[in-house]
Formats: sequence, C-alpha cells, structure tokens
Amino acid sequence: MERAAILPAAMLNTALRYFLEVVDSGSLTVAAQKLHVAPSAVSRMVRKLEEEHQTLLFDRHARGMVLTEAGQLLKAYARRASLEAERARAEIRDLNHVGQKLIRISANQAFGRELLPRVIGEFRALEPSLRFDLNILQSSEINRRVREGEDDIGMSYNLSPPQGVHVQYARRMPVIAVMAPDHPLAGRKTLSMRDIGDHPVALMGPGSTIRFIIDLCCMHEKIELNVAMTCNNQGAIENSCRRWGAISFSGDLTVMSSTERGELIKIPMSNTELHQRNMHIQTMAGRQLPSSVTRFVEALGAHIDAAYADPAWMAARLDTGR
Repeated sequence: MERAAILPAAMLNTALRYFLEVVDSGSLTVAAQKLHVAPSAVSRMVRKLEEEHQTLLFDRHARGMVLTEAGQLLKAYARRASLEAERARAEIRDLNHVGQKLIRISANQAFGRELLPRVIGEFRALEPSLRFDLNILQSSEINRRVREGEDDIGMSYNLSPPQGVHVQYARRMPVIAVMAPDHPLAGRKTLSMRDIGDHPVALMGPGSTIRFIIDLCCMHEKIELNVAMTCNNQGAIENSCRRWGAISFSGDLTVMSSTERGELIKIPMSNTELHQRNMHIQTMAGRQLPSSVTRFVEALGAHIDAAYADPAWMAARLDTGR
C-alpha cells in the first residue's frame, strides 16, 4: 500500500483516467482524441467501471455524456486519487530540487485583483520555480471547483462557511465606504448608511455577497440609496469613485493598492448588518496538500493577519465599537 501511494499520475488506474477524461470532455470521442486512443477503448473502460460498480455512471444523451449520481461519487474519488498521485510526483521532484510546480487558485474579484497578485509576487521571489493559475469566479463556482479538485485553493467571501471542503483560514471582513480624498464625506471617522443619503453610489451587481448585505441593510434601515451605477467590475467602480465622486463599498483588502497610493480613502461603516461576511480560504476535503500549496496558504494567511494588525485599521474598528 505504501508503494502504491507514491505512484506517478501516469500509473493511476487506466479506467479511472479514461473516466475522468470523459467527465472533463463530456464526450467519448473527444476524450479518445485527447488520450490518443480509439473511442472503443474509452467506451470499454467506462463499461468496465460500470460493471465493477454494477451501476450506470453516465446518462447517454445526443448532446454528450452526463454523470449520474453514482458517477458524481466516483468522480470525486477519482479526482482525489489523481491529485494525490500528482502531489506525490511533485514531492519527489522537490527532493531533487528540479521541475516547476503549479498552484491552481480560484478567487472572488475582491481578492484576485489586489491581494493574490501581491502575495504571489512575494512568494515567487522566494520560490521562483512555482507557477500559478488564477481564476476570478463567483463564490459558488469557487466552492465547486475546490470541492471537486479542479483548483488547489479557493478564496471567497461567504455569509456562511462553504460546504464540502476544508476551511484553512477564516476571518470576518467588515465593509468600508470608499471614496475620493476630496469627497465631502472624506473627513468623517465613521459613516452610517443614513449619512450617505443622496450622495451617488456605485454598487456591485446582484448576486454578490456585498450587494446582498447592502440591500439587506437598506431594507432594515428603510433607506433608498442614490445608485448612480451598477457594475460587476471592481476596477470600473473604483474609477467612478476617482473620476466623478461616487461612493462604493468593499472589504479593506479589495482596495488596498488604491488607498496606499492615496487615490482613494476608506471609512469604516457603523451599520451592524454590513459586517456579516467572512473570508474563507478553502482546500479539497480529505486531500493531503502538496507542501508548496501548504506553504502558500500559510503565507496568504500571514499576509492577511499582518494587514489587519495595522494600527490605523485597529483604531478604526474601535471607533465603530467592533
């Protein structure tokens, strides 16, 4: 058993490898092309698995192969086995100090624009052989990709802990108001939603966690904001604050570069309803992580802890009574 645990990915059970390729391709023909084998060979391996498990793994449709519930279970197992083989191969390469390693990350836009590129750059300065694949996605898709083993690390805002994964790090992330330094409200130490009044605001679109809690707060306070722009791009929202005086709402880490350069300022919000979001760093449940992924997760958590240990931020939290 110990010897099998360190077999390279190429030695993963052939039927499982073919099965995963059909899952990813959605087609026997496309899977066969990618595997450089005949479609009949792929079909034979799928039938072998179905006979072994005495159940159908796919529903066959004209549009392709769709996993059954049993197929979904086998997919999770096969993906985990494939990742374990990949981890073992990477660890063996580490022993010889050769080869590059790829860390796959999916994250909300809030973390993918500023925080992750910064930490990736600092990490690669120490370990230049590492490569990163970063995808910017919605929280539900991040959770799915990590849960199913498509990405090594997921980083997202959530109102409740993500399910079916291992949460490596969690932190409550208060909402701040963001505006240009010359905005009429820029001198305030804290703001409430009622203080913002008729000032134009730029909001993320429906479906984001921050939009949900802003709408919830406004409903609770019976406030109607002057929504001048709705957009799903954080960069465009920040430009609206810089260019024409909009107020936006975000987490502190989302706008750290713009506030560090003095292009925007951040003011803590006093409304209790606005402080329900948590940030989670998640990995696949039951998977032993490659050492490089573990080191990166630790570096990411340390970077966030250091940012929130900043005296100016701590003072702002005290001002809001949180």
